[in-house]
Amino acid sequence: MAGPTQPDPGEMHIDARGVLLKYVDGADLSKVLKLRNHHDRAMNNIMVLTEAQIELAGLNEGDVERLRARITEYRTVLMFLAAAQQMTDNLQQTVYVLGHDIAAAIGEITAQARRRAKVSPDRGEILNALNQVIDYQLAPAKKGKLTRKAKKEAAEGSGKPETPAPSGDEPGKSGAAAPKQAGVRKAAAHWEDEGPVSVAG
Repeated sequence: MAGPTQPDPGEMHIDARGVLLKYVDGADLSKVLKLRNHHDRAMNNIMVLTEAQIELAGLNEGDVERLRARITEYRTVLMFLAAAQQMTDNLQQTVYVLGHDIAAAIGEITAQARRRAKVSPDRGEILNALNQVIDYQLAPAKKGKLTRKAKKEAAEGSGKPETPAPSGDEPGKSGAAAPKQAGVRKAAAHWEDEGPVSVAG
């Protein structure tokens, strides 16, 4: 590798602080002249002109020098751009791999918590502790369920009335449920798309 100020593609340490950045307004982008194929040959020609050739062609030496400076700057920016694009691709591939590992681990954690909640008297505490993980893992299943329901209702040509939410009081009893029981029901509701959570025994 040539180093951070002259990076090759694949270099992970890029120092482009020496580049003077320029900006083009979106409205003016269509007015910007574009270099065509084989522009490198034209640039190389400019870069190797001798003083005698410049004078013979009636060119202004100052203009040629400014053009050469622009060509050098352009090629420097291209060097950084190539390295930055490769770095971006490397970082994106790394994100894909890490994301895959994280998604798999979240799935395993969710499955383990569900198995433990089925046999534990503390299922509400277990599921509440992982409520955001559970919401994330079950989101696709819940979305699919809602989509299927909407398609079914559309096919039948009529909507279905919403099911009233439970009051929290058990039939035949007065007053609210005990706090622990309410917590268990709240946590278990996370699993409605995966089937009921039951306590063994």
